[in-house]
Amino acid sequence: MNVESETRTTASTASLPDASPTNGQANGTAPPGGLVQLELKRRELGERHGISYDPIEHFRRPVEHVFTEDQRANTTVLLGGLSPRHDRLVEASLRRLGYDCRALPNVSIDGYERAKQYGNNGQCNPTYFTVGNLVKYVEDLEESGMSRQDIIDKHVFVTAGSCGTCRFGMYESEYRLALQNAGFDGFRIRLFGMDDGIDQSTGQKSGLDMNLDFFLGLVSAFNMADVINQFQYKVKAYEREPGSVDAATQKVIGRLADFIEGNRPFEVKDSRLGFLEGTRLESTANYLGKFIQMLGGKDVPNAMQEAFRIYDEVEVDNFRVRPIVKMIGEFWAQSTEGAGNFHMHQFLVKEGAEVYADRSLFTRLTYMLFMHKQSTRDKKGIRKNGEGKLEHLYKYYRKQGMLTLAEKILKRENDRLLVATDNVLHEMCDQYEMEKLARPFWNWRTMSGEGHLEIAENIYYHRNHLTHMVLSLKPFTCMPSSQSDGAQARVVETFPGMIFLPIETSGDGEVIAHSRVQMALGSARVKARQEFADCLDRTGKSLDDLKAYVEDHPRMKRATYRIPHYHGVTGRAANFVLHVSDLMDGKPEPAHA
Repeated sequence: MNVESETRTTASTASLPDASPTNGQANGTAPPGGLVQLELKRRELGERHGISYDPIEHFRRPVEHVFTEDQRANTTVLLGGLSPRHDRLVEASLRRLGYDCRALPNVSIDGYERAKQYGNNGQCNPTYFTVGNLVKYVEDLEESGMSRQDIIDKHVFVTAGSCGTCRFGMYESEYRLALQNAGFDGFRIRLFGMDDGIDQSTGQKSGLDMNLDFFLGLVSAFNMADVINQFQYKVKAYEREPGSVDAATQKVIGRLADFIEGNRPFEVKDSRLGFLEGTRLESTANYLGKFIQMLGGKDVPNAMQEAFRIYDEVEVDNFRVRPIVKMIGEFWAQSTEGAGNFHMHQFLVKEGAEVYADRSLFTRLTYMLFMHKQSTRDKKGIRKNGEGKLEHLYKYYRKQGMLTLAEKILKRENDRLLVATDNVLHEMCDQYEMEKLARPFWNWRTMSGEGHLEIAENIYYHRNHLTHMVLSLKPFTCMPSSQSDGAQARVVETFPGMIFLPIETSGDGEVIAHSRVQMALGSARVKARQEFADCLDRTGKSLDDLKAYVEDHPRMKRATYRIPHYHGVTGRAANFVLHVSDLMDGKPEPAHA
């Protein structure tokens, strides 16, 4: 609030409701000077024409309680909303920077109900679950004995923010409203912009400095969590001992979290470049050093490789015939686990399906970079007032170059982790190829929600024989995803044999959703079983002979054993029988198998 603008009002404004600069500045309700003048003019016209004066209640942004550097030692930074593995590694990435950070428990129906009780009506499913999860957490703290004022003073919640046609841009206000109505008015919410670059530090002594270390740490945590998340669901349906994959994953995530927390960011003063400390070159050297540490160092791939070996202890049965179900859709609905999407991951595994959970966060990051590049290209030649042609072209190519560099860095970092995990996962999808696949059905400029990405993924995974069925999850009444579903009807007609099922998620209706998925899974199972039978016939060998060979080669029962993907073959079991047959015929194993 600008005090100078308030003091420009005339003395007569004091008689207006909430018009006092002093009182308004204290309680955060005084309108800016321009609005006060409009109120005065309206009253004057009303009195002149005999119309009664009815004061207008203008919306004002709530007072933002500060979080300063000196409060950091006594403040717990809360975060949450992703999968448990993502939240755990993001928590570790903030702890490495010196923050007392804690990931919230997974979302629940109890939290969902509290959000509906304290928040606005008509919000989308992710809003209710994530907002309610925070409200439930602070209310549980109060029940455990912590005073309400201590909860407000000693905690701050950090989350992503954005704008656009999606209701995601309103999450911040929903957090504030629900907390206020629950009795925690003044609880601090901090946002980092998803469209605001990799360094959002203000230069002030803020309690949460969203600088280069902050975002590089997030990117690294997202990368590792995405890879582990996808791998654990890839092998979960084949584990011989129930729960062995989950137990191994806990160990892997624990070891990676310890590595992240102990891997301190580069600082000039602690390096061989310490002589630059205090000079004009310190800031540049610090900036470059942090990127070199991430891009040139082998600490992250080595840590991933070492942690990944834990999965060698998990024994799987690759002869089990399982339909592969690719999960796509709205970002939060497809990545969360539990009540937020009808426990869909767990349900599919229980129903005997392999869940193809793609690298959701890294895919989202590359998608956003692609969209920025395309929209920037559309604006080429449109100059601002006073901007020369050469200046405009310089800015354009500089921005495109930076975005291209960011794309290459993300792909390189993800590829390094895939190599560290013996290339058992499919490489990340190329966004330019995805846009071409979706182009006949969707214009990329329709950018709300996931844009063209859902359509492209459905086509890509079907054409490349990577999945038997595609399940699209989206919040109830989500307009962008509903538009995408309309286009998907034509996609399904264009590609015979495609099994596509859209499901809207909410706080209830789980039984109905599971019933619909079961019906679609029936068709996917038929495809998987027929494919397996055809591949077994191709080998000319009996299943018992193939199993006997695997028993003689126990390394092939490891969860980390890489099975090659044969052209036109989708299922893990179908690919496995072809692979075992090739080995029995004396053909060499593929690299890294």
